[in-house]
Amino acid sequence: MKINRVMRLTAYAWAMTCMISYPTLAQETGKRIAVMLAPTQDAFVGTWSNTFQKQVASYRARASIFSSPFDPSLQARQIDDAIAQKFDVIVVQTLSQNAIVPALTRAKNAGIPVLSVISELPNDGSGLTRSYVGEDSRRLGELAGEAMANALIAAGKPNGKVAAITGSLADNIAPFRLEGFKSALKRVAPQAELVAVEDVKWNPVTGEQAAGQLLARFAGSGGLDGIYGMNDRLANAAIQAGLAAGYKTGKTADDVIVVGGNCQAIGVQNLSSGRMAATVEMLPKVSATQAAAVVEMLLAGTAVEPTYYERHRIITSENLSEVRDVCSY
Repeated sequence: MKINRVMRLTAYAWAMTCMISYPTLAQETGKRIAVMLAPTQDAFVGTWSNTFQKQVASYRARASIFSSPFDPSLQARQIDDAIAQKFDVIVVQTLSQNAIVPALTRAKNAGIPVLSVISELPNDGSGLTRSYVGEDSRRLGELAGEAMANALIAAGKPNGKVAAITGSLADNIAPFRLEGFKSALKRVAPQAELVAVEDVKWNPVTGEQAAGQLLARFAGSGGLDGIYGMNDRLANAAIQAGLAAGYKTGKTADDVIVVGGNCQAIGVQNLSSGRMAATVEMLPKVSATQAAAVVEMLLAGTAVEPTYYERHRIITSENLSEVRDVCSY
């Protein structure tokens, strides 16, 4: 049975706990950590990567970052290379559950501990990884769905038509977020309908094009009432598409309601201006600090929990001041 350990501390308190509550590895020199991530050009992944490297350097370990452009086969080869080079720990953001299993099996057989981060393997990879640190993707999607449903109801549009602009539905993040979003939307606003889903693989340029096409497609049948951008950059892409097509985004009956995710700098701007209804808290610096602490424990031979979930909550203009600084990445 998977332990769902949801952190209940504030982001800062959690980060401080991670930094001070685990055994030190100051005596461990030359430890090498292979880190397999999605493209580090992404704001979240890049911030996560930089934070993680700084944290592991504090206990004199060295992290080597291997980025993959959402290519599962390349990631599998990278893991095999890390096994061949005998890294002490492998940290991996899984790009494809099916493609990664053979490589993780080889890592386990080689005796190299694996930490899964950012993107969770279902059932934690059947014992192929030691722990998971990152988002609870389904919960993050549920909160976005609740935020959309509540905004539709508040605007007098409980039976609104909603579209979703998503990340890659081939990875282990977007499908769970979408599943959670659908579930919460149906539960809170049962008359609302998710009428379209566009997989833009986290690309804001493609997202803006897709949002523009969706707005045009539904214009003849009453229009879209809401758009879920799976992160704040995709939500902003939807906002820009709406502005270009003459639509207003906001929280009233005449607006297209936009909800984002990940609590990014552009989302802070759009919440402040009233163009976006809500986002969902998710902080890469906190997650990366926790991951570095778990790696330190693995290197020290200390027992770790199966899961360390990030804290998620709905962010609107009402509580934006609480996270404005930490979300500005």
